[in-house]
Amino acid sequence: MKKLVLFLTASLILSSCSIENDGPRIAADFAEVTEIELPEFFEQGKTYEIKVTYLLPTACHTAAGLEVKRGNAEGPGRRDIYVAGVATYDQNVVTCNRQSEDLEKTAKFAIGIDEEDPYTFYLWTGLDNDLENEFTIIEVPVVGPGEPNPGE
Repeated sequence: MKKLVLFLTASLILSSCSIENDGPRIAADFAEVTEIELPEFFEQGKTYEIKVTYLLPTACHTAAGLEVKRGNAEGPGRRDIYVAGVATYDQNVVTCNRQSEDLEKTAKFAIGIDEEDPYTFYLWTGLDNDLENEFTIIEVPVVGPGEPNPGE
């Protein structure tokens, strides 16, 4: 009997909910990375705060931060760092009439340098004609603790 009451209660609750909701349906887009502040080199064992500037696709988008991922959990791809801005928008808005000169946004992330080989940053800049991701690639060398600048 208790199972039947629970089933009927759940059915009533579910049937009273409308699937067609006119409220905002938020979706996310990548946003072009236009600038990144990286040091000339990293020192192994240190953590760095990295500032990134990205560009919202339209004035109808809202800044949602950064997407930062490593190429792999282990091995050489672990030092491949993919960075993209993230912008959200309401999918219910069919046409965007808002204008804004303030589409440039900044965000920060921290990275711990725990390997001795260079780190490669892949900054998302958009899609090509074949809808393939395009990146600006920057490699940052790593020195051991107390070692001199690799450029000296």
